[in-house]
Amino acid sequence: MIYRMKNKISTFNEYGLLLRRTTKYCFIVSGALFICYLYVVGAITFSVIERKGLEESTKVLASDISMQELEYIKAEKTLTKETAYLSGFIEPASITFTAQKRAFAWNAGR
Repeated sequence: MIYRMKNKISTFNEYGLLLRRTTKYCFIVSGALFICYLYVVGAITFSVIERKGLEESTKVLASDISMQELEYIKAEKTLTKETAYLSGFIEPASITFTAQKRAFAWNAGR
């Protein structure tokens, strides 16, 4: 009888050690998973902030391009041959057109 009681007490003690060890590993794994979760959430947050900044800079660049196009259209209306001659351009001697030659290829008949 006493032997059985000692055996059960040692069994309970082993279960206690196993329970403590399991609890410790569960806390360690939970902490590691929590750190991974914080990393993922932080990465997503920073990428969203960066995307918003890029969208804003894209809007500014598109606006700048539009303003440059508007200035170009205004300047294009004022250009004449006389202003080109004053800027140093000269009339070409003859106007020549070119045509692209076909490249030789082994698979030309496909």
